Amino acid sequence: MPYPLIVQASATMFDTISPEGWTVVFGIYVIKTDGTPVEGLDIQNFAVWGIHSISELDLTLLTEINADFPASRMPGVYRLQTQDFLGLQAPPEQGFIHAVRVTCRIRRSAYQGITTTPVTYFGKPQPQ
Repeated sequence: MPYPLIVQASATMFDTISPEGWTVVFGIYVIKTDGTPVEGLDIQNFAVWGIHSISELDLTLLTEINADFPASRMPGVYRLQTQDFLGLQAPPEQGFIHAVRVTCRIRRSAYQGITTTPVTYFGKPQPQ
């Protein structure tokens, strides 16, 4: 059995320009059980599942905040983005729950952590 990681995540949706639609962006914090931040992960270390449809989401972008912006002093914090999630004409006010799994090897030991996070789609703002 792998050693546990502590994974915290939150999610938001935003509209994309090309192709037009909606994507989900996750803020993910990963630490070992002793509180040490886990750095150096890549996109293959992450898996995101939609609980609503029981399907794995395609991931397109991973940013390790501390590696790309060391002045942030936020080791273990990652930004993860999915491919288009909803089409532009999706009906608004839908709620989704996602499961985020992080796996990695640190000095020959396997680590894994899982969390869930909700996100709500409100649709495009209507002009007034």
